[in-house]
Amino acid sequence: MDQSENRDGLAATLTQGFLQTDTQLLLIDSAGDILMASAGAARLFKVDQESLIGTSCSHWFMLPSSVENIWTNEGCEGPDIRELEMKDAGGEIFAIEVDCTRFSVQPAAEMQEQLHWLLMLTDVRQREHQDELRAVRLAKLSLLNQVSEALYGANLTLDQILEALLICVTAGQGLRFNRAFLLLIDEQRNALQGELAIGPSNADEAARIWHDLAGKPGDLFEMMTSYDKSIKQTDVVVNQIVRHMTVPLGDDQNLLVRAMFDRQSQRVTQDLDLSGAATIRHWLGCSEFAVAPLTTRGGPLGVIIADNAISGNGITDLDLEFLQMFANQSSGAIENSRLYHELEKRLLDLHKAHQKQKDDQENQLRMERLSVMGETSAIVAHELRNPLVAIGGFARTLLRNLEEEDPNREFAHIITEEVARLERIIHDLLDFIRPQKMLRKSVTLDHLIADTLGKFQPEMEEKEILLEYDLQAGHTQVNCHPGEIQQVLQNLIINAAQVLRPGGRITAQTRVLEGGVKVALLDNGPGFAEDVREKLFSPFFSTKPTGSGLGLTICSQIIKAHGGVLGAENRPEGGASFSFILPLPKG
Repeated sequence: MDQSENRDGLAATLTQGFLQTDTQLLLIDSAGDILMASAGAARLFKVDQESLIGTSCSHWFMLPSSVENIWTNEGCEGPDIRELEMKDAGGEIFAIEVDCTRFSVQPAAEMQEQLHWLLMLTDVRQREHQDELRAVRLAKLSLLNQVSEALYGANLTLDQILEALLICVTAGQGLRFNRAFLLLIDEQRNALQGELAIGPSNADEAARIWHDLAGKPGDLFEMMTSYDKSIKQTDVVVNQIVRHMTVPLGDDQNLLVRAMFDRQSQRVTQDLDLSGAATIRHWLGCSEFAVAPLTTRGGPLGVIIADNAISGNGITDLDLEFLQMFANQSSGAIENSRLYHELEKRLLDLHKAHQKQKDDQENQLRMERLSVMGETSAIVAHELRNPLVAIGGFARTLLRNLEEEDPNREFAHIITEEVARLERIIHDLLDFIRPQKMLRKSVTLDHLIADTLGKFQPEMEEKEILLEYDLQAGHTQVNCHPGEIQQVLQNLIINAAQVLRPGGRITAQTRVLEGGVKVALLDNGPGFAEDVREKLFSPFFSTKPTGSGLGLTICSQIIKAHGGVLGAENRPEGGASFSFILPLPKG
């Protein structure tokens, strides 16, 4: 095939791409006649593509009176013709934005150069609609931030969280549904059971409530954390409805059960015939509603049903999108609250049964530390971090400005070092309490280990420590968060290097086990005392004078979140081994 045939083939491909694209494109000649039209342009003009070919642009475009002919050498470049009015085949007149590109074509040497124009059209109505959607999305993102503050930062009980959840769905500052119904899984009944509902019972009641709320200042956070008593009195009817809502989990075709296990929200309209829809319409007394599942990594929790039975407004795609996002965000708060109360109960039982035993005392102390740390994390972050940064900055400035012989220079140096140590402790504390983001992907573990530890090679050489690799997992892959596994590896190699002297050795080792991959970092250092072994992964325990005692605790949390286990032991030949196991992907 010669170059001419290649060019012909490429031209044919480009022509087909032009004709089939949804972008609204026109190719016109110097007389203003349409030579080619894309599928998107044909839809804009409300005709088929063939009908556009050969027609004049003046038939479709309504040019300003000041412009006689835009299809001249200069006409297509004037700013006054960037936005025009056009009339489609149905006679509708609307504004469009025209982006015009001029080019010349010379088919053969003996033929005169011909001018053409490529027009890209944008329906101004569509652009304005997209701008409105972007503005709404930005407002909704701000809303989700308020929701997060209320659910995770206001120390709400489980009942308060459930109330706050439904308030957000129905509030004018929130998702603006008329009514919201919450159903949660009842494990004893093995069913979805209605728990709570919020919303007016009729239009008159709704008008009164919305009028009262409109006159009250305050944002969504205040509404979610201080539920108005006058509003509670209006929820009698909807709570009578929700108490009759029961769906067996064994009915896996029911749309509520399917929504939970498929983790997919659903808008149910009048013409949509799904299993269980008729029963729900009977409960609600309206034909259209939305369902959003409440799920966590541990499994489904329940569903939210929302409707506009009072106003009769339709449920848009954007409404459904943000209802799903809100449900995802709320699920974690519900699960955390349940786990917290479950933990409290178990700790109480454990304290009553084993209060005289040393193991119980140590465990109780650990749980109290965790509880105190969780309750004071916001105070530590906001009340200590900012002043420390300021103190450290001033101290470093003072240190730079003092002369070498100044006796105060040593004091300034001590201040900067101690502030830096405190900043590291706060950083570790925040890492320990910050919620984990499970952004996992399939990773070849040997490659990840080699890349991570390889960055420490210059430091090991400087300390005269030999870094060896015994990686035998090959191309075996695991499903993990690469950044978090790197954090674990970095922590382990730094700890090992700190206890080794020049001439020491660190060996990175991997082995494939049944159902998992074991990763170990072995050193030939002094090891650790056996009475220390059980405390290594406890919060705030450290064998180093400047350590925060949270490094190994954070590593343990990361590995547990991946479904694995982190351990440590002394090696018979001397030194220590820190290892963890990551499970292989199922199937």
